[in-house]
Amino acid sequence: MTDLLEPYVDTSVDDMPPLETTDERHTADKVPAPFLAYLLAACLTGAGIIHLAMVPSHMGEWKPEGWAFMGSAALQLALAVGLVLRPRRWMAAIALLSSAAFIYAWWVTRYAGMPFGPTKHYLEDATAVDVTCVVLEAAAIAVALVILVAPRLTARWKPSLLVFASMIPIAALVAGGLAVTSQSASAHGAHDAAGAAHSHGKDDLGFWKLSNGHHHTISNNTLDATTQAELDRQLAITREVAATYPTVADAEAAGYRKAGPYSPGLGSHYTKGTLAELNLDGIVDDEDLRHPLSIIYDGNEPDSPVAGFMYYSFSPTEPAGFAGSNDTWHTHSNVCIKPMPDGSVDSPLGADLPITQEQCADVGGKLLAATQWMVHVWTVPGYDNVKGGVFAEDNPRLACSDGTYFMLDPTEWAQNLTNVCKSKAPGEPRYPI
Repeated sequence: MTDLLEPYVDTSVDDMPPLETTDERHTADKVPAPFLAYLLAACLTGAGIIHLAMVPSHMGEWKPEGWAFMGSAALQLALAVGLVLRPRRWMAAIALLSSAAFIYAWWVTRYAGMPFGPTKHYLEDATAVDVTCVVLEAAAIAVALVILVAPRLTARWKPSLLVFASMIPIAALVAGGLAVTSQSASAHGAHDAAGAAHSHGKDDLGFWKLSNGHHHTISNNTLDATTQAELDRQLAITREVAATYPTVADAEAAGYRKAGPYSPGLGSHYTKGTLAELNLDGIVDDEDLRHPLSIIYDGNEPDSPVAGFMYYSFSPTEPAGFAGSNDTWHTHSNVCIKPMPDGSVDSPLGADLPITQEQCADVGGKLLAATQWMVHVWTVPGYDNVKGGVFAEDNPRLACSDGTYFMLDPTEWAQNLTNVCKSKAPGEPRYPI
């Protein structure tokens, strides 16, 4: 047996250290061998830098989630530093338990659904960057177990073997670095910032396939105190408007008329197009706030409740709009408009699709090549606090009667002018949002 181990383990009696006392051996047993400590530190560092790189995108979509990523990164990087400078077995125990907890959290968000928060019950897609993080954490668990069971396992390896084995922690560090610079990480951050752009493929309810108009990336940035106070004051006025027109019947009594069908994520728009609603200068003042072009309702029935607003502007450039930088305005192209005798407006072919004037004329409409600027505002209690912020392009609380967000094929919209849900009726989302 000694002959078999000789190439890898130093068994020379002359080179062995002096005999240790019982107390010295007890202390040594608490200190992992350097290679094991460095290997665990490398795995934790790789996972930690991935968590750290994902903080801004997750902070932008939901602050508690962003702080959770920050805490995870801080714990992993702190343990890594400790293992390099003053390694102890208890550090391995913390690394094992925390890595297991992080892997479980990842599994929940991918295969069970978050139990709380703005993405409650939605399933995230597994991407290269988060799978790399999980692999590094699984490796950390394995190394931590070795440290807890046999902390001195590699202490007597020959230098040649240690040089060869050193490629493993280096590979862990390289994997973490490549993951945060990958296209997967960039797409993850951009999608989170946009809010609704997450694919959530396994969710299969259709919300994350929705889109609305042409716009820059929707942001949800933290504002300075003064700007936030002014925005809060503006948004409070919109809630006053909601209280003035709590139902479709109230809006119609004030001259608002249906504009287009009920759509999942967008609801039913009731529009009033007098000069007060058109906002010519692109600056949203208090009077403009009290006159939204569209009030959005959760259905088309007289008692359907108010859900949000759409403000409009004829500004030649994207409006200055609301206080702060988060109100990303959008436009639509190829909107087929069909005025009705009762003053309402139908949109039999939707918007932003490659349709022609002839196709629009065939269904009795007139093609509008491009609209002016619009922005949605979700401040109504019960329909607020949506993923992506108050100016998100779509609202997950506006679902179809089957609890999904699936729409009819556009070729069927002309025969379904009231509702384009596949279920042909509005309803509550399948999962509470």
